[in-house]
Amino acid sequence: MNSVTSLPSDGTVSDLQTGWVSQPDSRGTMGILWSCSSTLFICVWVMLHLNIPARDESFITVTIRKTKWFVMSLLAPELVMLFAGGQWAAACRSVKDMKESGIKDWTMEHAFYAESGGFELHTADMAPFPVTARQLLYLIERGYVSRPHITRAEIWDKSKADRFVKVLAAVQSAWFTLEVIARAAQKLAVTLLELSTLCLMTCTAATLYFWFYKPLDVKTPNTLNSKVTMAEILLRAGEAGKAPYKDTPLDFVEPLDYTSTQFPLNRIWGERRRPLPRIPNDRDSLLHSWNVVVAVSIPTAAFGTLQLIAWNFEFPTRDEQLLWRWTTVANDIVLGTGCALEAAAIIASNYTLSGLRTFNDYKLRWPWSLTFLVPGVLYFVARTITIAEVMISLRALPSTCFQTVKWTSFIPHFS
Repeated sequence: MNSVTSLPSDGTVSDLQTGWVSQPDSRGTMGILWSCSSTLFICVWVMLHLNIPARDESFITVTIRKTKWFVMSLLAPELVMLFAGGQWAAACRSVKDMKESGIKDWTMEHAFYAESGGFELHTADMAPFPVTARQLLYLIERGYVSRPHITRAEIWDKSKADRFVKVLAAVQSAWFTLEVIARAAQKLAVTLLELSTLCLMTCTAATLYFWFYKPLDVKTPNTLNSKVTMAEILLRAGEAGKAPYKDTPLDFVEPLDYTSTQFPLNRIWGERRRPLPRIPNDRDSLLHSWNVVVAVSIPTAAFGTLQLIAWNFEFPTRDEQLLWRWTTVANDIVLGTGCALEAAAIIASNYTLSGLRTFNDYKLRWPWSLTFLVPGVLYFVARTITIAEVMISLRALPSTCFQTVKWTSFIPHFS
């Protein structure tokens, strides 16, 4: 039983309250910011699996690259998910090709390790460079290199994945999702920041699924010693080997097309050394089957649909509400167009990788490049406006945003 002692105000006892006192049944703006930012940070931190850096890259260079991709994951999570989906597609294709060639113990871990630059080719007449899984298979089948013997356990031993952090991220994500659902169930307002965090978590979960078998933070690749010179490899390749290469001498086997060299605005991020000392993280892997396109499209659609939930949210002004509606619809149209173009590429290529590469080359030529460049610019503008609206909406929120969930109402009980 609570008791309050009432004595003259000039004493030290009069203002003391004894007994159990519950916490205030409310939350503040800082609490909302902290909840969302901590959830975003841990989810993106766990999700991000970058490719293996070049041997001679400094700690500062690697840190800057990680920071760039961390920020990109926050601002455009669906694009990072698209890159992850492409890598997953390449890994699936690698496992299939290796098994067809008689290498039965080649797993998704091996495929991802190769696709992230885990095998570096050394020849007597060329600077070392990483090879993709398809290029590796080409070299093995022709006897230029011995098959690398590295087990799944050895690959995971090189990985820096922390299971405790992953469990912590899963618990935090589950709690945050449950909190948002509970607020909606009790008719309490959800902020745009919370909804946007939930949207990003959808893309993060899909990205983590695509990168589930990819090793994390591997520092150095395995050396792959060639039995012949690069000049001999190119000579035996015939006409294909005579073509000038853009990234590595094995471009004729599989090119390393990546986004930062496809559009002038991104070239500051592109690697200028040739042959490439590492496989870029933004490699434009081909989505070569319907299964892959569907796997990427579902979380993309979920991301856009969740944003539309805020259609009738309370905004500080009517103009801001209309602007949110227009930008979210524009985002959905652009993302839907991207999925449709990938589907069209599969149909136009007659379901072959060579056909997809031809389609990929055409989309970089005028005027076809406008088909991809214009939606990209529209997406960037719409996404920027959306993020700005999320932040400025915090200046004026509905009063129910600051009420906390009454969890006891979800527990069956007599009253």
